[in-house]
Amino acid sequence: MEEPSALVFFVNGKKVSIDNPDPRITLIQYLRRTLYLTGTKEACSQGACGACTVMVSYYNHHQRKIVHYSCNACLTLLCTLHGTAITTVEGVGSTRNGLHTVQSNLLKYYGLQCGFCTPGMVMAMYTMFRNNTRPEADDFERALEGNLCRCTGYRPILEAFKSSCPKGKSCCMNMDNDEGEMNMADQDVDNVNKHESQEVIFPNELQTNPSYRQTSVKFAGGGYTWYRPTSLSDLFRVKANNPEAVVVMGAQSILGSNIRNNKTPKDLVSCTGVLELKVMKQDENEIVFGSAVTFSEMEQFLSSLTLKDAGGTLVDALLEGIRWIAADQVRNVATIGGHLMSTGPHDLQTLMMTCGAILTFQSAGEKTPHTIKYSEGFDPNSFSPSSILISVRLPRNQKNEFIFFGKQPFRRGMDYAVVNAGLFIKIEEQSSGIKDMRFCVGNIESKPRYLENVTKKAIGSPCTEQLLEDIGDVIVQELKNSRAKQLKYKITLACAFFFKFYKRLFKLLQLSEEDTFGLTPVHSSGAQFYDVPTDDNSHIVWQPVPHVSSKSITTGEAVYVDDIPEYKKELSLALVSSSRAHAKILSVDFSAALEAPGVEDFVDYRDVPGEMLYGESGPETPLLADNEVTHFGQPIAGILAKTREEARAAAKLVKVEYENLPAVFTIDDAIEKNSLFEFSNSTEQGNIEQGMTESEVTLEGVIETGAQEHLYMEPCSALICPKKEDKEMDIFVGSQDPSGLQKWIGQFLLIPCNRINVKVKRIGGAFGGKAVDIIPLTGIASVAAWKVNRPVRCVFQRDYDVRATGKRHGTKAFYKVGFNKDGKLNALSLQFYLNAGAFSGLSPLVLNQMMPGMASIYKIPHYSSTGHLCKTNIPSSTAMRGFGMPQAHFIIQSIMFDVSKHLGMSLNRLREMNTFREGDTDMYGKVLSDFNLIRCWEDCKKQSNFNTVEKEVTDFNRDNKWRKRGVAMSPCIFFFGYPPLSANYAGALVNVYKDGSVLISHGGIEMGQGLHTKMCQIAATVLGIPLHQVHLCETSTHSVPHSTESGGSFVADINGGAVKNACEVIKERLSVLKETMPNASWTELINAAIFSRINLSATGFYKSRDKGYNFKKQEEGGDYCLYHGYGAACTVTEIDVLTGENQILKTDIVFDVGKSLNPAIDVGQIEGGFVQGCGMMTSEQVTVNPEAGLIEACGPINYKIPGIRNIPKDFKVTLLKEAAGGHKEVYSSKGIGEPPLLLAVSLHLALREAVIAARKANGLSGNYRLECPATPERIRMACAGPIVEKCRDVKEERKVIQV
Repeated sequence: MEEPSALVFFVNGKKVSIDNPDPRITLIQYLRRTLYLTGTKEACSQGACGACTVMVSYYNHHQRKIVHYSCNACLTLLCTLHGTAITTVEGVGSTRNGLHTVQSNLLKYYGLQCGFCTPGMVMAMYTMFRNNTRPEADDFERALEGNLCRCTGYRPILEAFKSSCPKGKSCCMNMDNDEGEMNMADQDVDNVNKHESQEVIFPNELQTNPSYRQTSVKFAGGGYTWYRPTSLSDLFRVKANNPEAVVVMGAQSILGSNIRNNKTPKDLVSCTGVLELKVMKQDENEIVFGSAVTFSEMEQFLSSLTLKDAGGTLVDALLEGIRWIAADQVRNVATIGGHLMSTGPHDLQTLMMTCGAILTFQSAGEKTPHTIKYSEGFDPNSFSPSSILISVRLPRNQKNEFIFFGKQPFRRGMDYAVVNAGLFIKIEEQSSGIKDMRFCVGNIESKPRYLENVTKKAIGSPCTEQLLEDIGDVIVQELKNSRAKQLKYKITLACAFFFKFYKRLFKLLQLSEEDTFGLTPVHSSGAQFYDVPTDDNSHIVWQPVPHVSSKSITTGEAVYVDDIPEYKKELSLALVSSSRAHAKILSVDFSAALEAPGVEDFVDYRDVPGEMLYGESGPETPLLADNEVTHFGQPIAGILAKTREEARAAAKLVKVEYENLPAVFTIDDAIEKNSLFEFSNSTEQGNIEQGMTESEVTLEGVIETGAQEHLYMEPCSALICPKKEDKEMDIFVGSQDPSGLQKWIGQFLLIPCNRINVKVKRIGGAFGGKAVDIIPLTGIASVAAWKVNRPVRCVFQRDYDVRATGKRHGTKAFYKVGFNKDGKLNALSLQFYLNAGAFSGLSPLVLNQMMPGMASIYKIPHYSSTGHLCKTNIPSSTAMRGFGMPQAHFIIQSIMFDVSKHLGMSLNRLREMNTFREGDTDMYGKVLSDFNLIRCWEDCKKQSNFNTVEKEVTDFNRDNKWRKRGVAMSPCIFFFGYPPLSANYAGALVNVYKDGSVLISHGGIEMGQGLHTKMCQIAATVLGIPLHQVHLCETSTHSVPHSTESGGSFVADINGGAVKNACEVIKERLSVLKETMPNASWTELINAAIFSRINLSATGFYKSRDKGYNFKKQEEGGDYCLYHGYGAACTVTEIDVLTGENQILKTDIVFDVGKSLNPAIDVGQIEGGFVQGCGMMTSEQVTVNPEAGLIEACGPINYKIPGIRNIPKDFKVTLLKEAAGGHKEVYSSKGIGEPPLLLAVSLHLALREAVIAARKANGLSGNYRLECPATPERIRMACAGPIVEKCRDVKEERKVIQV
């Protein structure tokens, strides 16, 4: 191992040999930038989203078998792969050679939208099938726990993979479809499955040559050295020669902590190949694991043990602990040794302390190892660099000894523990008294805590209910002085764990029957109901056609911005951004950065040739800060370097001196300090004072919603390519508004728009977040490209993308409502505030949208509402799915809930008696025709069996003390079309070529909503040709100028109208030939047209209505929208009273989409929108650190969107049948996308019902205001009870501050 070796591995069957590999290089870097295998996506670089999942295979020469495992390419160092075979999505199937069943079934079940997560999903499931040909229902959900999807709501992905099961989908899916259900798998999809013989075969060389895995190797490159010994003696030799070399196992911590912070040690020693460190053995006294054993290997070993009893064993505790560590992609590579020697969140450390684990260490030169008991004082940083953790010995519990372990995450699935706890207890055989006890808790402080006073209280005591009560007091006393955030909640969790463990012990000792704890185990299923018109097949619209790019997406061939190959002389841009929330800039020093390797230049405000300010409400936001910063992450400058790693490293070397200024973060702070923008909006109807006076009852309250992060899967990205002549520039970007971006770039650079071509192929998710926040990235990159006259690429790192871009507006409303005792509403007065952030941006438009949103469902004679914008020091809030409507809907539904509880009236009855009716006029002057809301409501009530379910929930709550359920319905109205007429138009270009193929272009952006698919369907229908003859390449400002921003859920309406118009022009031109050639084929007709010199290129234009609306001149009237869409949902939820954890048992949705252009796509939008709304209602809390001034979330690692475990367990969606009122000019369809998110309010209302039931069981009556999002902490503390009461006087020094 003295001479460096070549790094050898295989990728999709092809051998790769690298002579001087740089140990810092990750697999995803090599795949994407060297091999140009861009199907593996870089979405978070945190190992928390699964978009970069690949399969790694190696031959185990000792067991004589091939081993396959999934892993995250973003966390896998290339040097760890010596002697392995990597399979990426490109190796599974392709559009040229055929798709694998896993891929083709995603088409059949419509299991993709934006597609950025799809390759990772494919690889996770492909790997599972390679390892498990007979999976059970839970195996599918487990395999996808490490993969996130922001678009689909997971249901179709799960169904697609179940249908791919090698043992037959009947084993995994319930095939008894209800009458009228549309079985998506029966749709006509091209036979694209490839033969099994086309799959990549494991390389014979890796099987026949054991030296790859069994010989010690050394790699040297980039100034760093990587050692991979295969024996303990070789390991000690390396350490003796390189005493400061850092030992790595799975390399997860080294990568996260050091490489990204440029603190990578020069010498790294990988121990995962050391045979002596891979030991797994057990006897009746102990279980021993070598330090290099992975969690997956541990789990397999433990699952194979036959020495199991009724529970309370070490094996049970270990399996419970390992099961909820991260996800398979991490468990497959993370090791027990690396875990215990790191200082991260406490997963198994707490259990190690509980069971009294013995850690064996040995140093180079030591003849015999030494042991240390894992205790509270254990510090992994206190050991000398020469010490190696050899093994972990876990004493097995003997007779009358019991061990329990539990973990409470923020979100079930892949997540860190809020608190975990372990209990060891030894019982006197004769007296059943407690002889010994250890109760340990983790993640409350920096190290796991052994609660010694609990032991003192318990020893010698009999197992009684009184002891349980007393120990709860001791736990509170032991932990109350901690400085942890969420301290009260964490202490209640510690008490809850002890309570659950103790009750399980009672059952094992046969002292009592065990109470039912935790949530009801249920697996996910779903059904979708819609009509497909049966005509003469002349219409391709109305059909459930798969996404037109679905084959390319499932194979990883679909191109996103950062998939574009690198240009020659291309530079990477990294931003230098503010580290303060509000401060003056005193100086900026670039000198150290400019001397860093690879750095070419920098840009700051002095390099902007033209306008510096931009903004949707008027120029107000500086492209680059010059003398003041107003939020954390605000761009100050940019560093240009040859690689993105060099640019990012150099950007951290720029020294910025600040003078801090006062900062405001929350709505309450802004109100107190009068930090408000001038803009406000008011709506008045009737006489509010008269209405209140005439009301028999009045009620006042406060309602608040938090911000929400978009967390689109594809980070903000742009590639700027200046051309050689005439100041021309191509811009490849993921923008929802290419024409608006074109305008701003022109103003920044002082060049005409006709020289700037903005191109958007597709976006990997946006949800409103890439309308405005893409401007600074693209603008700064354009300035940089202009300065150096070279191509420049800029891709935001996920942590910066989350912390520095805008979010959904946090909202606070103060209301007073007047009503009669029979429930009739008379008056409503509202004062509400939006947290707009540092600049107003889109906030005035969002506020305008909220105004009719809060007044669109219920008839209230006297109404007054006024909205204000708070100016704070967070990134400017922006558009997000729903554009203010989710907050408005939440507010009005919460008011109705409060009124119903005050009156003791059914919430449904109250809403039904106050809902608008057909023909009514709303307070903005719009006559409600084709008012389908009541139909949706009644159909949903019937589909969900609401009355029966409500009784079942009541019965369940009566019979269950520690878990409660709630059920609630929610309606929604959404209006389509922006109030200003100027935003309601679209253009299109249609070209027909000599072979009869058709190319269309329009101004809309494909971001997962199926827009391009619907446009192709419209074109094929108008022209009367098969869908495969229509193609849509990209959206480009050179093809279709001055397009409107893609948002508002009516993009298909206006762009569909434009495409239809252009196709009708061509059809009309061909009509003369059609009359003379009635039997000619389409191709013959086109050839004749060319011969006859008929123009086969046409532009189309469409504007949706003639009357607009100005909220500042409401007295002038007009139409604030084109039409309404309607929906209703019923949700049943369940909560764990002791922890606050919750799950959605059932959701039924009925939605009005008119005559759907593509019902399968629209169902997907409904499911995905609803699940995204569930995140807003429960798990997605945006908090700020006031000391640092930054958003605390940095990506999916700690911002928890719903995962596969968090969707409705029973998910049914029905499209309203024979729905009138659609957009007749576009085949009677209606928009979709945003409205379903509003229906997630039903989840919050159901949670309130469950909480009230829990409070009632604890002797508390009346209504309760449950905050939004309803996090597990808020639910648990709201349920109250004796444990919460014990924590009443606990002081929390560090508060969670929600924005």
